[in-house]
Amino acid sequence: MKPPARVRSLWQPVRLAMICRHLGQISLMLAFLLVVPTLFAAASGDWNLASWLFAASLIPALALGIGARVAPAQRPLQANEALVVAALAFILAAALMSPALAASGLPLSDAWFEAVSGVTTTGLTMVTEPENASPAFLFARSWMQWFGGLGIIVLSLALAHGRAADMRRMADTVSEEEDLGESVRAHARHVVVIYPLLTLAAIAGVWTAGLPLFQAVIHSLSAVSTGGFSGFSDSLAGVSSTVRFALLAAAFLGALPLLLLYRGYAGGWPELLHDPELRALVGAVLITALGLWLLGDVGTSDVLAQALSAQTGTGFSTLDVSALDPQAKWVLILSMVTGAGVGSTAGGIKLLRILILIRVIQIALLRVQLPRHAVLEPELGGRMLKPEQVQHALVVALLFLLVIICSWLPFIAAGYPPLDALFEVVSATATVGLSTGIAVPELDPWLKGLLTLDMLAGRVEIVALLVLLYPATWHRPR
Repeated sequence: MKPPARVRSLWQPVRLAMICRHLGQISLMLAFLLVVPTLFAAASGDWNLASWLFAASLIPALALGIGARVAPAQRPLQANEALVVAALAFILAAALMSPALAASGLPLSDAWFEAVSGVTTTGLTMVTEPENASPAFLFARSWMQWFGGLGIIVLSLALAHGRAADMRRMADTVSEEEDLGESVRAHARHVVVIYPLLTLAAIAGVWTAGLPLFQAVIHSLSAVSTGGFSGFSDSLAGVSSTVRFALLAAAFLGALPLLLLYRGYAGGWPELLHDPELRALVGAVLITALGLWLLGDVGTSDVLAQALSAQTGTGFSTLDVSALDPQAKWVLILSMVTGAGVGSTAGGIKLLRILILIRVIQIALLRVQLPRHAVLEPELGGRMLKPEQVQHALVVALLFLLVIICSWLPFIAAGYPPLDALFEVVSATATVGLSTGIAVPELDPWLKGLLTLDMLAGRVEIVALLVLLYPATWHRPR
């Protein structure tokens, strides 16, 4: 569809120099982050993985970062450029990690799938027996989820020395609905403070609960990032209830807006009890648990754990999901779709957007009862909702559902059971990682590619990926 002439006259395609500049900045951040798994692999004696991480991941990231540091343009970062950078950042991170994962024994297509699942904090995996993988490989997977959950963009914001206007644009791609209430750099710095503190607390708690230190580390990295990679074939089915509680408590905190956690850390936790997203997340978990208990054949010991795992987008499992009743799968599908907090590490449509849409429906119903001249504006948590917030919530929700439907149909055409196929697609698009057994190494490469596209779309909330793929993003329409 061609834009109107008036719009075409104002069209601003992306500038390659600006894209390269910000991707170079992100590449330097990635090079810094890749030092950690490289050193861990060397220290643990996995010299094969260490050499590949160094030669095929760290050095290329450093070279890209240095080579792409072009002079800044006079105009600040455009909205379409910020979205393109956000989408390319996760693609770049996955591309840099794929060769090292392939060197550990995975076919290249499976390594790409694993890398995308890692940086998007999804948790779907092509590794059927993680117990047989090296500790360095397991650590690298969980580390990918950890820095993917933090958000490569947010980390680059905290360490960058770019102009304020550029930083504001990039921050808007990370969290459109969050009221920063402060400078973007301060916001990013606060997030970078609270995220490692939460991670260290999770490691200490899980280790104290009885999991060996290494397993406590990799599972805590996955829990805080709501990623779900596990060092066990049966995920959390074989661990104690104390360990489950510690990990899922960390996942619950990771599913809250990180800026909200910082405000609690800095100003006192009691005031956070009035936050609408916190209350919505608690309510959603309880509703999911009740649905599993009443409608599905799920044991009492697994109900809360699976509800927390699905709603927070973590993807840890305490049972065989493929064996669940259809009713239980539907409950989990709805839970995964709604997701958790905006500005958190979780995926899905996000609870704040669901609350916004519910409030708009409430206003529409109330206006029918009032005189025509009455003024009634939507508000949430004591704050007036802006029209662009309502529009963005509606657009994201519709796009999310559209991506799910379009991705579901090829799986049905391939002969997979409709409900299981829908579950798998929703899990990928919501970056959850629970699986009915479809995402396995034997899956058709085209369907694997479709799931990786779903994971990327879900992580950047679809709009950014659409902007990247839209031809007019790159040139002015005639």
